[in-house]
Amino acid sequence: MVAVVAFAGVLLVARFDLRVIGYAMHTLRADDRSLALVRDAGFDWVIQVFSWLEIEPVPGEYFWEYPDSVIRACQYYNLNLAIRLDFPPEWASNSKGKEGVPVNLDAFAGFVHTVAQRYRGQVRGYIIWNEPNLGWGDRYIDPEAYVALLRVAYRAIKEADPAALVVTAGLAPTNEISDHALDDRIYLRKIYQAGAKEYFDVLGAHPHGFAYSPDDPYGAHEGLNFSRILDLRKIMVTYGDFSKPVWATELGWTVDPADPQQAWLRVTDEEQAAYLVGAFERAEGEWPWLSLICVWNLSAGLPPDDEMQGYSIVGKEYSPRPAYEALKALPKRGKWMALLWPAWLEFGKVESEYQILAPDVVVRLGDVDTFHPHWARIYGGKTPSPWWKGHFYIKGLPSDLWRLTMETMKVEERGNFVTINGYPLDPPTIPLRSKPNGVTEWVTVSFDVRPGILQEGLNTIEIKVSKRLPVYQGSYASRESIQFRNIRLMR
Repeated sequence: MVAVVAFAGVLLVARFDLRVIGYAMHTLRADDRSLALVRDAGFDWVIQVFSWLEIEPVPGEYFWEYPDSVIRACQYYNLNLAIRLDFPPEWASNSKGKEGVPVNLDAFAGFVHTVAQRYRGQVRGYIIWNEPNLGWGDRYIDPEAYVALLRVAYRAIKEADPAALVVTAGLAPTNEISDHALDDRIYLRKIYQAGAKEYFDVLGAHPHGFAYSPDDPYGAHEGLNFSRILDLRKIMVTYGDFSKPVWATELGWTVDPADPQQAWLRVTDEEQAAYLVGAFERAEGEWPWLSLICVWNLSAGLPPDDEMQGYSIVGKEYSPRPAYEALKALPKRGKWMALLWPAWLEFGKVESEYQILAPDVVVRLGDVDTFHPHWARIYGGKTPSPWWKGHFYIKGLPSDLWRLTMETMKVEERGNFVTINGYPLDPPTIPLRSKPNGVTEWVTVSFDVRPGILQEGLNTIEIKVSKRLPVYQGSYASRESIQFRNIRLMR
């Protein structure tokens, strides 16, 4: 089937087979409650930031615990995941002048490749940066420099995971033209002129509605409305890119602008609900090239002066706002296609093995923060760090005996407790090291997990380190110091 849309004398042609829009929500810090809400609303996509600063704060030193947990949770809830790669660490910054790319391109390419390689086949799309037309580090706006960044990211991702989609940064709708902000339409033309067409699969956009209905006419209110996305589509067609889709990676209306100068953006709870639903309905009816809309945002617990909390479709403690309820009730066109997906055959099946903590993710507990080749940095970056909690998911209802294994280093006390869902295992504490050189070598230990401890869905494992015996306590260390990795659960 071919859809043809006439616009300002230009034919906007999009080729597609079945009209199935992606229903997405943008989480600020994905956890079980937020992802369960996404699933319960009938949405099938999540967009989440994976912070470069958090994952690789030191060159070559990676912290995968949080992104691994997001991957596991999205798999359990059958949610497609797109991640935004953003927030560079200070060590990777490019400090030369006010022009050019704000980060070292080789360092960024290495980071992107490492992420895409680790999550090959598990992440559907990678969004490269965010709103570079509003700010580019401490540099002037530079579309050509963004294309350089996009180019190295595209090549790194396609080498690591050829099937993954590369999505351009969503551009902020603005009419400003200065060194610090550039009209998104001008910016898009400039990145096309700089060769961006060859380095992305999907165009990202942020067609926020400001204070206006999604049906606000094209060109009204100086173009600051949902219809502005038509300008971006026209530019794509002009440069011969009509076959690529557009994703609205952020779309929202705020019920509580934090900045008094932004008070004109305020809409009522009822308007927020109606406008978000209306945006999906308009896109489904008129714009076949807009293949995914992501609601900005679903988050809870933000401070009152954070502008993002007004856009959230849930309130405190994740209480649904009218917008969430309206989106939940929105008929999801194309959802019957899920019946053809073989995943339904797996319903109720309990897998025989789960990876709770990866072999390359090391957690160190204790109250001594020394660092050397055999030891990781203290958990959470502060001392003391006497406990750790991890989350994992089980499909189906486990009812038989399971075994938990982990690799440990330097276990010298008998009081290091391990529990799952608050229940002790057998043995209840981590066994002492069984090798004379267990201070610097990993030792595998195992526990029995009796029936009734594990539960369907979310499970929590907790490890607490003990106090040292009084004779060993002193100003240097009063707690046991251990580290562990590669936690696996097997039937």
